[in-house]
Amino acid sequence: MLEVKVSLKRIVIFVVIPILLIFLVRLGMWQLHRAEQGASIYEQFDRETQLPALDSSSLNGHLDDVRFRWIELQGKYLSSRQFLLDSMTYEGQAGYHVLTPFAVNDGVSWVLVNRGWVLADPDRRVLPEVSVSEIPRVIRGMAESLPQPGLSLSTPMNLMPWPQVVLFPSFEELEIRFEQSLIPYQLLLDSNLPDGFSREWKPRALPPERHIGYAIQWFSFAGVLAFMVIALWARSRTRLNDEIGR
Repeated sequence: MLEVKVSLKRIVIFVVIPILLIFLVRLGMWQLHRAEQGASIYEQFDRETQLPALDSSSLNGHLDDVRFRWIELQGKYLSSRQFLLDSMTYEGQAGYHVLTPFAVNDGVSWVLVNRGWVLADPDRRVLPEVSVSEIPRVIRGMAESLPQPGLSLSTPMNLMPWPQVVLFPSFEELEIRFEQSLIPYQLLLDSNLPDGFSREWKPRALPPERHIGYAIQWFSFAGVLAFMVIALWARSRTRLNDEIGR
């Protein structure tokens, strides 16, 4: 029976705990890697938003070429066909992002303009008033991708009247609903322009400081565990020496 207890103790000390230590250290390293990625995104955001605005000729490019760049377009909103992007939060409150199609003056291009965040009614059957004038205008927005869920679920889009509530749609799904091709990214409407809602645009990535904080936590857990292992090892060595000295 004693041999079984000793064997289990050895398994814990020499197998389980080292594996756990490696796991905690790898989590810390992963968070540091995420911090580097986040810092790169925030640096790109600060750099690109300071550049002069692009015009409609940039719409044919890939998002990677224009992400976080301001783009100025002439055209008009299509108020009768709007989407409410669900599960968006602002200052801790649940609501929607209002996605309004904008027909560019070239007569071909449609781009989704995110006009900002609106509060959701406690009764989700009651939708916010988001209509906008369809007069010709010039808008300015920042190029960005649509938000994506942590877990992608395939859910068919319903055919409810406009504005339609959607949850993490793809551009392909939106194009089917519009029966119209779209520029494959959204424009985040400049907060200085009218006909928008709450707008405080920033990268969706966590600030690097948060990831560094998480990394310190994981490394701290690993350090505490390593200290416990050393203490147990020293204690067992002391007992062994005492038994030998008897």
